[in-house]
Amino acid sequence: MKDEKDNKAIEMPSAEEVAKELGKAKSIDDFYGKDGIFSRLFSKTIEQMLEAELSAELGYDRYESS
Repeated sequence: MKDEKDNKAIEMPSAEEVAKELGKAKSIDDFYGKDGIFSRLFSKTIEQMLEAELSAELGYDRYESS
């Protein structure tokens, strides 16, 4: 097992992307709905955060060979 982990940068949407998407919202469903702004902008970020948390808890990365 490695002592040093590769620190992978979490991809956050830019301020311009967030502002552009928020300008399109006309209702709360546009923001929180299944295909809403929050889902489109932050789903990848949240997925990366959860994967990093799981790797830290287990002590190895997903699909890492022993």
